[in-house]
Amino acid sequence: MVQTKELQHKVQELMSLLEAFKQLNSNIEIHDVFQDILLQMVHVIHAEAGTLWVVDGEAQKIRAVAAYGGSAHNILHLELEMGEGIVGKVIAGGAELLIEDVPAHPDWSNRADATSGFATKSMITVPLAVKGQVLGALQLVNKKDGRQFTEQDMSLALMLANQSALALHNSQMFDQVSRMLLSMIRTLAKVLDARDPYTAGHSERVARYSLWIAERIGMEGAEAEELYKAALLHDIGKIGIPDDILRKPDRLTNEEYAQIKLHTVIGAEILSNMEPKPAMKNAIETARSHHERLDGTGYPDALSGADIPLFAKVVGVADAFDAMTTARSYSKGLSLRDGAAELVRCKGTLFDERLVEAFVAILEECEYDPERCRERNGGYRL
Repeated sequence: MVQTKELQHKVQELMSLLEAFKQLNSNIEIHDVFQDILLQMVHVIHAEAGTLWVVDGEAQKIRAVAAYGGSAHNILHLELEMGEGIVGKVIAGGAELLIEDVPAHPDWSNRADATSGFATKSMITVPLAVKGQVLGALQLVNKKDGRQFTEQDMSLALMLANQSALALHNSQMFDQVSRMLLSMIRTLAKVLDARDPYTAGHSERVARYSLWIAERIGMEGAEAEELYKAALLHDIGKIGIPDDILRKPDRLTNEEYAQIKLHTVIGAEILSNMEPKPAMKNAIETARSHHERLDGTGYPDALSGADIPLFAKVVGVADAFDAMTTARSYSKGLSLRDGAAELVRCKGTLFDERLVEAFVAILEECEYDPERCRERNGGYRL
């Protein structure tokens, strides 16, 4: 219990940091920042092409994370060793470089040109540095209209690079905090699930199923990420359910079931105490309402139809499916195919028809093979 409370506190701290970093940049999503930085530089300097390279300190590699121009497809996701090539030398030395005849330069590698047919002639390479730390570099290739890059172009590129480095730094910090938050939430979910041997992995599976459904209906990006996190926390209220009820190997009495149902209210109250509250809104609603049903027969508020939040509807389908297909001491559990059939039987009455059809379509496509489903649809990609 102490460990769980500590994890809750850490999640709250991380949520606060996450919200603060969002305010630092209007466009904080790291991949969007990569592309925005590059496109702005290409446009202002009037270059034909460009590449944004970022240092991966853990892997000790330099990665191409954004590319524009004729060889963009070939360059994107290329990896260089530290110090390799022109960009490696610029990152290592922290000094800009203007090259008028790139093919004649001793550090030039024409891997991308050789496969794309694009001809690199001249190049500006500027480091992206913050507080003395080089985070990566920007390469601008070939001035438009056949002209040469000038020292004025270099000065302009350096000024833009200074601002771009700050945006990149903020975005990387946001990304690190976001991944740390997800890791803490996953750990908290595992601690919760560990209290009941029959629900080991339940929260992670529900989150995975929820994400599959969400992406199938067109949810993406930050919204899909938020749903995934809310799904991981949907049963956090079980912290407040006594072990003798939560871990009972036999069927529950009516009184015990009434106590179990309180986990929705308890979960919403726990999440309501976390800051910043706007960032917790969907998680709170999901924890409280994932057992609500379309026809109003659910709990705790007997909501129906459109009154049930979308996240709660998605998690409700995933949660019910996992509950039906998990073996208990008193129940073998349904096969995935039979669990899907039960969802279909109840669609339109208990569960949202569109969400059920999306989930069942996913299961059918992978022939109800859990591993194939996982490989085909993936897990949360952070």
